[in-house]
Amino acid sequence: MSAELVNELQQIRVPNFEFPWAAACSPFADLVEQEMQGWALEYGLLPNKQYLDRVSRTKYAWLAARCYPRANRELLRTIADYFIWFFLADDLFVDRVETIGPSTIPNLTAMIDVLDFNRLSACPVYGEEAWLDICMRLRKQLSHEHFQRFANGMRMWASTAGLQILNHTQSQSVQVGHYETIRRHTSGMNPCLDLSDIANDGPLLAEEYYRPDVQQLRRHANHVVCWSNDIQSLAVELRQPGQYWNMVGIYAGQGRSLQEGIDYTAKRVCSEIQEFSRLSEVVEKSASPELRGYIAGMKDWMSGYQEWVVSDTQRYSEAFAEQDADDRGLLLA
Repeated sequence: MSAELVNELQQIRVPNFEFPWAAACSPFADLVEQEMQGWALEYGLLPNKQYLDRVSRTKYAWLAARCYPRANRELLRTIADYFIWFFLADDLFVDRVETIGPSTIPNLTAMIDVLDFNRLSACPVYGEEAWLDICMRLRKQLSHEHFQRFANGMRMWASTAGLQILNHTQSQSVQVGHYETIRRHTSGMNPCLDLSDIANDGPLLAEEYYRPDVQQLRRHANHVVCWSNDIQSLAVELRQPGQYWNMVGIYAGQGRSLQEGIDYTAKRVCSEIQEFSRLSEVVEKSASPELRGYIAGMKDWMSGYQEWVVSDTQRYSEAFAEQDADDRGLLLA
């Protein structure tokens, strides 16, 4: 990264986002954090001591506790394990490594096969055994149809990673609209939102889940988290060796400064929050208890993610950006 870009990064102002509802946090956060780290060690997800230190300051279980504050302990534990697995797999398969390598396609297809066949491959890749454990637990905690909502979101994560990789093989990024499509799925937000109902007032029936207005609420929530993350993770993502285009970077590449890209992205995030708030008030007037719980869960995700960034995690800290952004060779060490 050029000295000019480093200097520009040091000068940026990252906004805070406010919500017209209260945030909450599960009382099990600390306990589940310890259990999650033990589980990750058991399944060999942490390549070395440095990576364990990174996980310890990242606090993935606190993200789960803030985004699902009313989940029972068993479900929260499953979600926390899913979070640490997802972030590590995403970093080591897609984001913080070479744009594409010999193991990229085998790694991603192995994750899809676990969902399709509910078993391990003959020669499991990194994270495959842990992923099967998560899926088997979720299959017990969710109905068959509900699990498939989650599973289809994860299939889309693995599939659209290919579009993200294709974008980064070009000298210029795709347009913002195309990026939004890719980002909506590579973020993993959709499968996360598919656990919001069960963590509140129970599973949402298909008749309500697939309603256009409910799906629109999901898109607003997805955009709020993804686009605000594009601002907050900028210092790390610009240092990544492979996948580094995000919304702020694309806007900056159109002739704006990084700060102008941040400000424009933040304006769009605030608009999404307002639209979610407006639409949710309309939907809640005739919503079932389960749908009300689902809407509450989407609110928890938006405010909970922001609270995690502000209060808990150092995943996007400038102090660790240089060492955290490059994971090349870790799975070969």
